[in-house]
Amino acid sequence: MAEDKHLLRESRVFFWTAGVFAGVYLGMRYGVPWLAVLVGASQVPAPVPGFALVIYLSCTALGALVYASSDERRWQHFVSPVVRLFAVSREGRRRSQLLVLGLLPVLAGWAAWQRVIPRTQTAAGLRVQHPTLPGQYSELRNPLRELPEDQRRAAEQEGVVLYQKNCRPCHGTLADGDGPLARGLRLRPVNFTDPGTIATVVEPYVFWRIKEGGVGLPGTATPWNSAMPAWKDQLTEDQIWRIIMAEYATAGKEPRQPEGAKP
Repeated sequence: MAEDKHLLRESRVFFWTAGVFAGVYLGMRYGVPWLAVLVGASQVPAPVPGFALVIYLSCTALGALVYASSDERRWQHFVSPVVRLFAVSREGRRRSQLLVLGLLPVLAGWAAWQRVIPRTQTAAGLRVQHPTLPGQYSELRNPLRELPEDQRRAAEQEGVVLYQKNCRPCHGTLADGDGPLARGLRLRPVNFTDPGTIATVVEPYVFWRIKEGGVGLPGTATPWNSAMPAWKDQLTEDQIWRIIMAEYATAGKEPRQPEGAKP
């Protein structure tokens, strides 16, 4: 009993430091967001930015090390729990050593997995709307729609081949946004079978998005950030129009007609 009390007294610096570190983390992670709600500064508990959390925790850890190492006796008390845990001594302590050594790689692997695991999140309400179509695209029309029926069908079939080759990896074989590469993207590709996507826009809009990609979005379109690449250097305009026809046909949708257009 006396030995246990002695060990606890020697380890108090270590445990106080760990407690301060945990307190700062919990305060920044949960306390500050909810405090902002209580004082009326926010309607929801908005999380503290990750870089701010890292800065505060780094300062806390550095300050604790400076404090503990400023005195020789205090430093010995600080490191004593770690030294006693890994010291080769009594048989009964080996279980604790094996447990800690086994948990360290597990925790490291779990932390790494949490950082890279793909996550699918429900889109924000702002994404129901679409960025404004630039003026230079607003007057475009799909020239393939004016072809005779047999030629239009042939162009559509050629577009299906182009779609499967270039677009399927992300947007999926069935144009449902579930391609083999979709799960690796932070923002999932558009599901064209959803009636709220390509069925609500005119074909020139789809032409613009394919040609310019996500990097071609205007600054005011920030809520619609996209991983869509620009295809203007890989596909001709004729090929893009064929792919557009294939997208609508595969998804079973029809493009919205421009205002004033004849049905």
